[in-house]
Amino acid sequence: MIEMMTASFLDRALRALAILVLSFGFAGAANAQTPYSLGSYTDWNVWELDEGGQKICYIVSEPKKQAGNYTRRGKPAVLVTRRPTPNVTDEVSVQPGYTYLEGSSVDLAVGQNEFTLFTRGAHAWTKDETEDRTLIDVMKRGENMVIKGESIKNTTSTDTYSLLGFTKAYNAMVAACSG
Repeated sequence: MIEMMTASFLDRALRALAILVLSFGFAGAANAQTPYSLGSYTDWNVWELDEGGQKICYIVSEPKKQAGNYTRRGKPAVLVTRRPTPNVTDEVSVQPGYTYLEGSSVDLAVGQNEFTLFTRGAHAWTKDETEDRTLIDVMKRGENMVIKGESIKNTTSTDTYSLLGFTKAYNAMVAACSG
């Protein structure tokens, strides 16, 4: 996973971190804008915010079921973030509610489709934009998504997300932030 530590990776990580921080109300930056809701679609919510004059949209969901050998953890979520400029990019990210074990990976499954995400701190991502597009296409056709990870305390989690409403939420996000 060390080869993933490129400038592109760091850029993806920093952008996702900014969205996560803003989406869960921990924004402390003076210039940060408060995200506003564009609607809810069953188990997915659509949000929009302005980041330095750039409109950014994202969809987010929380797990319907959480299991594992942990004693406590923060609020897990999955996001798909759309950045329309300079190029349209849709990025899938996972926030488990804890810090991942360094060098670990995350197993994500939608039906028979399996993906391995890389981790950094308290976030996980696909390896590139092509895999993001493939995962999003699979999520549109799925019913549930299962995500398994391991924390720095060697505890594990298995979160099950509903994909009901994902396609409608994704389409609303695309319409709001089409570039």
